[in-house]
Amino acid sequence: MAYDVLGYDVLGDDVEGEDVLGGPFDVVGAARSGGLRNARWAQQLRKGAPGAPAISEMMLPLGLGTFTFTAGGATTAILTAQPQLAFRGERIVLSAIAGGNLNITQGLDALTVGDIKVGQRSQLVSASALPGAAFSAVAFGVRTALDPCAPGIVITVSVSYIGPTLGEGETLTVSGVIFGRSAG
Repeated sequence: MAYDVLGYDVLGDDVEGEDVLGGPFDVVGAARSGGLRNARWAQQLRKGAPGAPAISEMMLPLGLGTFTFTAGGATTAILTAQPQLAFRGERIVLSAIAGGNLNITQGLDALTVGDIKVGQRSQLVSASALPGAAFSAVAFGVRTALDPCAPGIVITVSVSYIGPTLGEGETLTVSGVIFGRSAG
């Protein structure tokens, strides 16, 4: 027979119909427990620990694609992603690699981020461009909370090249990823 204390069973071992009304281990006024399904620890496990994703959520990467800036080419690019599951971005990471004879030590210093959108809604507080280095893989304290989006909603990150003028054969290739929670 299970021990009911204030309506919660011990370790979820109560089985429906096991207790007899008025049995020696019943607490007066305590509600019947629903077995493992209603055990407090099982409910907490399903809800997840504070700061950790719930059981039905997963931390997943969402690729933003790649764009290469070239001499005489566009100076602004839009990296896009379209999640196939419900998604909420929490960290955007960009990388930039110089090619040819381009002499840039940190490629992200040659970039700015003009806007980040989930659907048509901007995720920035102001219209000012952000430095590309803020989205480095080694940047600290740059967690964001993008708007959640349904499957199929387009997420865009607008990047601009502000580095030295690109010469013949010089390139800067930028790619990105958004890490976030997805309901699976």
